[in-house]
Amino acid sequence: MALNSKILCMDNYDYQKNIKEIIVRTKGKLIVIDNADILLDDDIRKYISLDDKNQYLIIGRNPKNLFATKENLFELESKKIGEQTVFRIKPYM
Repeated sequence: MALNSKILCMDNYDYQKNIKEIIVRTKGKLIVIDNADILLDDDIRKYISLDDKNQYLIIGRNPKNLFATKENLFELESKKIGEQTVFRIKPYM
């Protein structure tokens, strides 16, 4: 959960909510969507791809219907160093 009121977080626990209605009513926020493969249908993906009122960080495996280009896609890489896991975001190849 984000403590910053300008960030709206959603994940697979929100699957029973009307995600599109929430997004349509939201303005001026960074919307973080984890498990997007579960939450986003094609209709919501189309809306997001044309939404100019918000910014999105979409975490999922399927960028279909988001009009994403190579410059918009990144891969999360993890590496275990001792007891710590280090995450790095790298451009998608």
